[in-house]
Amino acid sequence: MIHSVDPSAGTNVLNGVAVRSSSDAWAVGQFTAPDQDDDGLNMLTEHWNGSRWSQVGAPAVLHQDESLLAVSTSSAGDAWAVGFTKTVGAAGRFPLAVHWNGSAWTIVPTPTLSGGAKSTLNGVVALSASNAWAVGRGRNGAALAEHWNGSAWSVVPVPIPAGAASSQLSGISARSASDIWAVGSVATVVGTTVQTRTLVEHWNGAAWSIITSRNATSSNLLTGVAAVAANNVWAVGYTITTDGTNQPDKTLIEHWNGTSWSIVASPSPASNDTLAGVAARSAGDVWAVGTRQDRSGPIPIDRTLTEHWNGSTWSVVASPNVGGNDNLLNGVAATTGDVWAVGSSDVFAHTLALRETG
Repeated sequence: MIHSVDPSAGTNVLNGVAVRSSSDAWAVGQFTAPDQDDDGLNMLTEHWNGSRWSQVGAPAVLHQDESLLAVSTSSAGDAWAVGFTKTVGAAGRFPLAVHWNGSAWTIVPTPTLSGGAKSTLNGVVALSASNAWAVGRGRNGAALAEHWNGSAWSVVPVPIPAGAASSQLSGISARSASDIWAVGSVATVVGTTVQTRTLVEHWNGAAWSIITSRNATSSNLLTGVAAVAANNVWAVGYTITTDGTNQPDKTLIEHWNGTSWSIVASPSPASNDTLAGVAARSAGDVWAVGTRQDRSGPIPIDRTLTEHWNGSTWSVVASPNVGGNDNLLNGVAATTGDVWAVGSSDVFAHTLALRETG
């Protein structure tokens, strides 16, 4: 466990992480604003320089909540972080994209979206200074993809499964400009029941297309994806209980072998287990992180969950927790040397950063 920064006496959360080297990593999230002028939540951006995490200032939007959910970097002078803004106390959300140019973070406008009340960018991948993708959910309740061409963001159409009541894309990973994967979920109404199914889409350099994915139960969703090779892509998420509570249930891991997606057995220590992200150092060294629920005491407590693929099986790897309250892991990133996982502890009071250097 590595000490990360808590700028607020209230909420401090890290949602996403990107790592370029052992001395260059970014983590993003949100924290409670320190003064009443900004209100609500502010963007939190932290940088790892090889020895410590430090907070890097990010712009605040007056009287708005701002949350960053994901980050990606193509070079020391090119990083993107995405999430959403909303009026403090309101439900409506608007996409948010901020850019690091090597010296400062700035807000970059995203397309104005019409339709419903909630829109957010959940994932981002930066390939170069003139090529980045962000995915999420549009204000019409449908999956959203946006592209950065070096000067502006624009919406790129993504197909929506037939009969979808709503859909979203939660994670994205790219091997090249013409080989990009995005994953998420689609909700359909069956009788009086809403069922959530996995959604996988692929960009071939010209268009997005839906690739058939698998479902372990009647309700499932995918949260993260890691593309290792053309015939080696991992996606993670969880199944959802069908008891009416709509709560997470068991971990879900799927693999692309170049031809089709299949479910791969993954450990699920208890009920209410989730996987939030996945990252690979190599074909035989893949990590997934999330949260498991410890029910050994009188009150269920969320604890960190880390799982490792060694080339043949997934297994749970012990991971640290801070104190006796909830600990959650929200994102993971890897290079050939380091694996970083980030989240929060003590009911969102403190940021949490874990490092694996094996």
